[in-house]
Amino acid sequence: MNSAAAPIRVVIADDHDLFRDGMRAMLSVGARIAVVGDASDGESAIATTIAMRPDVLLLDVEMPGVPVLSTIARVLAESPGTRIVIVTMHRDRVLAGHLLAAGASAFISKSATSAELIDAVRRATAGNAERVDAPPAPSVLSHREREVLKLIGDGLSNQAIGQRLSISTGTVKRHNTHIFAKLGASSRTDAVRRAWTLGELADPRP
Repeated sequence: MNSAAAPIRVVIADDHDLFRDGMRAMLSVGARIAVVGDASDGESAIATTIAMRPDVLLLDVEMPGVPVLSTIARVLAESPGTRIVIVTMHRDRVLAGHLLAAGASAFISKSATSAELIDAVRRATAGNAERVDAPPAPSVLSHREREVLKLIGDGLSNQAIGQRLSISTGTVKRHNTHIFAKLGASSRTDAVRRAWTLGELADPRP
């Protein structure tokens, strides 16, 4: 960790250029904070963090490439002195449970003010990051639940999924209920998106 007189070194990882530029500008008003790199996908976030060894990685939840859980694991393994602050649009308690259990230090909203962002960075380096009130990470999906969810992602109806997997439509509906509960999802599309974020499914985006 840097001495008290040295700047806090930050890497920003987000797949939107405008947001990365905005974060950089917001951090520039903070004394002794230096943005030393940025990244637009999971793989480059890992590579940049390993190369630069920042004090803080500001990491978007949803970026193309490597799922966020895998990114966290790689960063903590290769740059254990880096604190990871998750940047998100929503304070999602289920997702928070997964990511905090995986080693993230804190969450901050994309709607945060410059002062709030600077404070989050400083608190993270001081080991005082404010963690959201999140439950322990729920169990991951079972093999059958992943099969069902993949077919949901392919656009199949409950009846078609049942025929494909040789199970009843009622059983498919029960799997859906369990999947939604474990992922904290509100819809089929939301379930697929969350499963990818947590590394449970391949990237659904083209």
